[in-house]
Amino acid sequence: MDQKEIYLVDDSADHRLLVRTIFKQFLPNYHLRSFQGGMELYQFLVLQSSPEYSGRRPALIVMDLKMPSIDGLELLKLIRKTPDNTVTKWSTIPVVILTNSSAAEDIQRCYDAGASSFVTKPIEFEPLKYLLETICHYWIDYNRLPVLNGVHVPGTAERH
Repeated sequence: MDQKEIYLVDDSADHRLLVRTIFKQFLPNYHLRSFQGGMELYQFLVLQSSPEYSGRRPALIVMDLKMPSIDGLELLKLIRKTPDNTVTKWSTIPVVILTNSSAAEDIQRCYDAGASSFVTKPIEFEPLKYLLETICHYWIDYNRLPVLNGVHVPGTAERH
């Protein structure tokens, strides 16, 4: 079975390490690729938009909101504007905002920009583990995305 690719974007090295640990120990069916900021992910998305790119495509993007350079809101807008290619429709890839913020204006702005979900980061290990399991199972295993050019978009549940 091909592992589904999940992109994590967070400027906190400690949070990225904690999430990587959770994936290695409890979510081995998913492949986590982490990015330390919005600019790093956006440059990678531009590379992926090339017809010559043959690497893994994201099934899910989980990102922090408050980051230097390109923050989560601006990154979300860029993702939703990235040109589609024959195997990736950027406007439909689930993007989950996982942040310390719970401000109503942040929530509204993220949904207006195309967020699939907005979740406040749990502080403790067990709640974070449960949340990541829930996010992955819902957005990757159960959620259905549209078919693009006769090919299932990455992350589309393929149950028989």
